[in-house]
Amino acid sequence: MIYTPGDAKKEITLEIRTVIIDEDDTEDIAEELTKLLAALSDVDESFDEQLLDDLVLPDDRREITLMTEAQIETDSRGNVVISYIENADDVQMQTDAKIIFHPSSRGLIVMSKSGAMNTFLSFEEGKTHICTYNTPYMPFKVYVESSLVENRLLERGRLKLNYVLNLNDTPPQQFFVDIKIKNPPEDTLKDILN
Repeated sequence: MIYTPGDAKKEITLEIRTVIIDEDDTEDIAEELTKLLAALSDVDESFDEQLLDDLVLPDDRREITLMTEAQIETDSRGNVVISYIENADDVQMQTDAKIIFHPSSRGLIVMSKSGAMNTFLSFEEGKTHICTYNTPYMPFKVYVESSLVENRLLERGRLKLNYVLNLNDTPPQQFFVDIKIKNPPEDTLKDILN
């Protein structure tokens, strides 16, 4: 059963781990990380993530982990929508975020953010999407080159993204994002799948 727009949102807890690498050799890191993640994709989810970090990620990285309450539902087009708030404790930096995808085309992920930052990013493995980053002064083009989009949110409660983000003339940044639904309500995920 797919939820219809009148159905209640289901409450979930998300853990979002983001690693940001500011380096000139982001392409090499992206390629190495994508190969390693592909090799590990069928391995039990309990593999040692610290080992992954030590093997691939450089020391000069920034890492952010966010635990947040979220809601999962479907919209009128049948898209799965996961909504949550970033920076909930800081009113000026508070951002409403959404992860959106259709169950029949899970390889395309859209992430929208509005509030302190306004952007609409698209992720599709092996493709570059031109997206927009809106500021109070003017919008900027953002190039999102995804080397990994592994969407298992509905089966295992997990989404992995590996991408390079280019914003105008600034140096590219490598992002690795690992999103987990903590203790997903089984009936919620089953209902969305059926």
